[in-house]
Amino acid sequence: MNTIIRHQKFMNTTITFKVVQDDEPTIEILDAIEAGFGEFDRIVKTYTRFAETSELSNLNRQSERWINISEEFCYLIKYMLSMAEATDGAFDPTVIDFLEVYGYDKNYEFSKLDKPELDSLVKKLVAERPSWEEIELDEKNLKVKLAKHQRLDLGGIGKGYAIDCAYNKLNVFNNFLIDAGGDIRAKGKNDIDELWTIDLLNENTKGEKEVVGQVQLDNTSIASSGSWARKFKQFHHLINPRTGAPMNKYKTVFVQAPTGLESDSWATALFIGGKDVISKMPQDFKYFLI
Repeated sequence: MNTIIRHQKFMNTTITFKVVQDDEPTIEILDAIEAGFGEFDRIVKTYTRFAETSELSNLNRQSERWINISEEFCYLIKYMLSMAEATDGAFDPTVIDFLEVYGYDKNYEFSKLDKPELDSLVKKLVAERPSWEEIELDEKNLKVKLAKHQRLDLGGIGKGYAIDCAYNKLNVFNNFLIDAGGDIRAKGKNDIDELWTIDLLNENTKGEKEVVGQVQLDNTSIASSGSWARKFKQFHHLINPRTGAPMNKYKTVFVQAPTGLESDSWATALFIGGKDVISKMPQDFKYFLI
């Protein structure tokens, strides 16, 4: 069997589609792949915090006010709040304030890491920032209200949700895989009629990527969170919301779950919350911590 492979860049990573061609016309597969890429493009434009025109930015500019939101955005906010509740705040959709203090803004201004007042700024933020529990969501009327100075970020779910949306565009086919920089969802089998086999990557002591294991995806998804993939000096983007500091207890975690949204969000929560989160995870999920 032939495998059709296409790549594009979104979300600062390479997105790869692999579709094992059976009897389907090539043009239908290529059209579905383009529709899948289109979902990544749509989600980036709708929910990026780096563009003033996005629906997310529109909400973040207007804290303390009831803001009309789309049905999809309402669904995503509800999911993030349910994750925060289920993990006792290990998953926190409001850590954008910490990220920007460290320099993770649209300019990637990491010179902030060298400022002597950084620690005091972080401690002040920990003491004064509003809790995710203060977010008010009106599902019936599709409205949401953030607390004063509060903002949302979809960094813990965006990639996984985009994978699921793209998956729905390809779901008419029997065998395919979507790889978004190591966050993966697969259906069916590969071109040698075996389950899709995925390498698990970690960083070794030399700073090099190495394969530490493999898993097979039986119509499931897998996502990883690691302190090494997007690191700058002592900073990385996985923040403990209780301390405001990057979490460094684990090097890498992996979560295997039915959907990209679930594996992505639970991988983030597991990295932050560690063993306390394991007991809260659905029993049919699989995990691996380094």
